[in-house]
Amino acid sequence: MGRYESLERLSLGTIRCVREVLACQSVSGAAERLGITQPAVSQQVARFEKLSGIPIITRNGNNFVVRSDAVAGLIATIVEAENTLRNIARGESRTKPRLGICDYIAAQYCYAIEQYTQLSRDFDIHVGRPASLIEMFNRGEIDVVVRGLFHHESATELMTEVPLVWVGACKPWTDQGSDPNEPLPVILETNQSPYAYYGERLLQEARTPYRVVARIDDHLVRSHFVAACLACTAIPKFLMRSLPAQTVKLPRIPNVAHVRFGLFYNKKSMPYKGAERIFDNLAAQISV
Repeated sequence: MGRYESLERLSLGTIRCVREVLACQSVSGAAERLGITQPAVSQQVARFEKLSGIPIITRNGNNFVVRSDAVAGLIATIVEAENTLRNIARGESRTKPRLGICDYIAAQYCYAIEQYTQLSRDFDIHVGRPASLIEMFNRGEIDVVVRGLFHHESATELMTEVPLVWVGACKPWTDQGSDPNEPLPVILETNQSPYAYYGERLLQEARTPYRVVARIDDHLVRSHFVAACLACTAIPKFLMRSLPAQTVKLPRIPNVAHVRFGLFYNKKSMPYKGAERIFDNLAAQISV
């Protein structure tokens, strides 16, 4: 089979996957953003290189170097063009910009209904977990998104930091004099959550023995587990008021981590000033 015939077998899915690897500078980072396994990402990169005949990266252990910035730029252009086509196709019946909000920030609007109502007048709102919003934004299904950043992601133009704290609702774990040698029952989030790394790091820094009751990304389910005194969990501090009144910060884990919330927007369809106004509105909901 000739080179041109092989190129025709390249799918947009493969090209988009390679684009994520180049953007994250990491196979594991691309896997997290795409919601697939690392081997699946590596297979897509290998498929691209085989069908195109273009070596895109040089591996050096766990790190790699981009072989050609020109090719990387062309891949980005292809993905951008696909996103633009998607926007045009959807834009015929769309009258409002599409705004993605991560579930944690959306939960805060339960205490600010008027602000949410105003926001919904101006935007078509989509609420989801950060990993899902990444996929939607990359596919051109939303125009602007505010979400938690993974620890390996670079800072965005519009970003704020909020404290992440460990909390519980059961006296044996929330008392100052609780046994420090007793393993703490905890709920951790999965690798698809940008808060998982920071939550577990706090446990390790406090040298707190623990046992994992479950790995749950859904905040509502975790809230019920905490209320039932089944386990403790880590949450952004601004969500404390969404938990039962007896929920307090754990004295066994005195430190906090600062997690980042950032805004991503389509620069071709939205000016910076517009994105800044959106971010200021949303950031006000999570200020502590």
